Amino acid sequence: MSVVRLRAIVKMVNDDVIKEAFISKVVTLGYVEPLLPDEVFKYYPLNEYDYRLDSAYIEYIVDNADEVVSNQRPNVTINKVMVDQFGECMQLTSGEYELMTMCRRGNDWVVYHMNKRALMRYFVLNIVLENPGLNISQPVEVAASVQNHEHKAKLKVAYILSCNTPVDFMVSVYSNIYVNYFREYKYRLPEPKDIVNFVVNNIQRYGGFIKLYTTDYYIFELTTVGYLVEIENEGQVVRVNVNDETVLVGNQLGNGDLYEITDLRVDALRKLGIGLDMIELYSCNTGELLERAISGLRESVGL
Repeated sequence: MSVVRLRAIVKMVNDDVIKEAFISKVVTLGYVEPLLPDEVFKYYPLNEYDYRLDSAYIEYIVDNADEVVSNQRPNVTINKVMVDQFGECMQLTSGEYELMTMCRRGNDWVVYHMNKRALMRYFVLNIVLENPGLNISQPVEVAASVQNHEHKAKLKVAYILSCNTPVDFMVSVYSNIYVNYFREYKYRLPEPKDIVNFVVNNIQRYGGFIKLYTTDYYIFELTTVGYLVEIENEGQVVRVNVNDETVLVGNQLGNGDLYEITDLRVDALRKLGIGLDMIELYSCNTGELLERAISGLRESVGL
């Protein structure tokens, strides 16, 4: 089988690169294991590489372009094409796919577009990293975990993690958590408690997948460490104020003192020095949710 020798010049790694590489590894293997630093550009990007989008992170140079063009593979067509930013370009296609477009820049043949998965049906890819050190960019500000702050007190909140989650929910949450691990050189998989904490601290985005509850007893425990607590009732709607700051809104269940939280204001709690003590009532097995998500992803890409 013919070989395409690629020299990969690593420029920068950001959250999106790590996240996509992590997901690509999961989809390729069919199960989850940590992404290691030397695997980032093995799995990024797995399907489509586009010079216009990806060259800020990595650039591919074809080191044996003349050999690839002269040793034409069966069912592979090679055509001269023109693209933006370059002059002389060569495009390799099969019946179904554009495999690769490479363009001359000085003495180099730069990859303008590539479908790694499709290309590997016809060629062996030999990829060497020219700059293997990962220059990880500074992250955009992300929601910090309440549990990682110092607290004067903790509010007990019970939760139920929904079984009815779409394919991309678990993968999105898992990959976001793993990016934070990766930056801290912790190459381990997220645990169920990490998933719950992430969901709660991004409640505006992921609140539909978790139900939260608390009680009068838990709320008024805050008074034992000096907080001023007020509960306002408007019919079945309950608003909880701590030191005149609204920290949650909920619905009273029945005529009792159990509330389903509809609006948990994590930033307000953090400002007051109040953390969360999360108590599981019932949740779907996160491992099973993840397996279902991986299966769905693999099916969507034809694996």
